[in-house]
Amino acid sequence: MASSDSSKTVFLAFSVNFFIAGVKTVIAVITASSAMFSEAVHSYVDSGNQFILWFGIKQSKKPNKLIYPLGRGKEEYFWTLVVAVLIFTIGGLVSLEHGIEALSHPKELKNLFISIAVLSISIVLELYVLYKAVKELRSKSTTETTSVFKLLKESTDGPLIAIVVEDFAATLGLGIALIGSILANATSNPIYDAASSILIGVLLMVSGLFLGYEMKHLITGETINNKTKDKILDIIRTSEMIQNVESLRAISIGANSYLVLCSVDYLDSAKDSDIVNINLEIKNKICNEFGEISEIYFNPA
Repeated sequence: MASSDSSKTVFLAFSVNFFIAGVKTVIAVITASSAMFSEAVHSYVDSGNQFILWFGIKQSKKPNKLIYPLGRGKEEYFWTLVVAVLIFTIGGLVSLEHGIEALSHPKELKNLFISIAVLSISIVLELYVLYKAVKELRSKSTTETTSVFKLLKESTDGPLIAIVVEDFAATLGLGIALIGSILANATSNPIYDAASSILIGVLLMVSGLFLGYEMKHLITGETINNKTKDKILDIIRTSEMIQNVESLRAISIGANSYLVLCSVDYLDSAKDSDIVNINLEIKNKICNEFGEISEIYFNPA
């Protein structure tokens, strides 16, 4: 399940985005900027999304072994999928529609220097949140990869993936809005501002699709990385009572939590009591070395 660090990162992102959303709303009204309006919508959507992620983390930690024998870890993925849908629809489509409207019916823009100042400060704040989220993502990685994209692909922490994707999109969106505002201010042409709003909408739609695609894999039970899988097989094969490992399946059941199913061929001379002891010994070795393995079941081949 998600750690308390994930909850802290979600809360930090919520606090920053809600503050920025209020400031952007005021500036959007003052300047009549479409790009700033899109950014305000973006920040409000992000704030709502982060509350949903926090709610998902809390729900996933509630124990109920009678109904959920393997825990409620996957509930995080459901709520993160809801967030992906909201990013695509409310964030992406609303910004896209507003940008097209502004492009069709251009309005005179006012006081754009205020927008430029606010956007610049917002970029700094969003970069800080993004830095904290990526740092948390790296700390949970079981491999030595340096690519953030690969880290997102291998992570099983749904809320943390969502925060990184959201804040990357937020930072890039702010950059687009800033460029649009600077060009509109320099040329007195509102088309640049409208085009920025359209690009922000497209960016949010792509981000929503990517996040939804990742959650689809985790909901359906994405497996563990091959390096860890090979190490688990090596531990099992070290037992003298085991002739062969017919199959090993590991599927995600929550943030940094996997269920492992092993089909094992024991020696014919192994008694039932021996098999019980062997399974317990191997299970303890695997769980001690790999904290993400929370459940292991052995089946005779």
